[in-house]
Amino acid sequence: MNISKTLLFVFLLLVSLGYAQNKLTGKVTNSKNKPVANAKIYLDSIYTNVETNKDGDFKVLLPEEVTVINVYSLEYGLLSSKFNNENVMNFMFLDLDKPTKGKIKKGDKIKIEYSEADKKYRVNNSEGVSVLNDKNTVIYNTIFDMIRGRLSGVTVSRDNKIIIRGVSSIRNIVEPLFVVDGMIVSGIDYISPNNVKNISVLKGAEASIYGSQASAGVIVIKTK
Repeated sequence: MNISKTLLFVFLLLVSLGYAQNKLTGKVTNSKNKPVANAKIYLDSIYTNVETNKDGDFKVLLPEEVTVINVYSLEYGLLSSKFNNENVMNFMFLDLDKPTKGKIKKGDKIKIEYSEADKKYRVNNSEGVSVLNDKNTVIYNTIFDMIRGRLSGVTVSRDNKIIIRGVSSIRNIVEPLFVVDGMIVSGIDYISPNNVKNISVLKGAEASIYGSQASAGVIVIKTK
């Protein structure tokens, strides 16, 4: 009986330690060491629905394979830091970290996306790519060329496999769900670039309206 109790205690201890390792706490301040409230916390490009409190503090639970912690403030902009399994991470905004102030308004939908060109995360508050009356669409031979050339945060392989960064990886290729004019379709190769009105990307909470089939994100296409 004592051995069973001991084993149960060890098991509970290991479980509690495991949960503790998946919790990240920290504080966000400005260059004057004053707390920054309402800063949004992102795991890679996924918004956690966690914001800093009035003291600049935050606490967030982490899933596996998080590589970068992003902190976005409407006033100060974006800060990115590699995650190396720390339990505590603090962030400080400098005066030069204010490129977005005045360009993005309160209530705007904020997306954090990785830019292959700049090799860093950037703020994108657009809903996607609007190509209505865009003369550049004539240069694309296929819908895959259009997505490859216009849609940030999305990678298209040589064999036209689509990956949404933050929910899939090159090593674990899972294609997103395709929704065309409100209908779920198995593929998009039949769509002509000249007939596309708008393309947008959904992931995380936004994609959850389509259930488990949208675990790799959603590509939403509206045609003319």
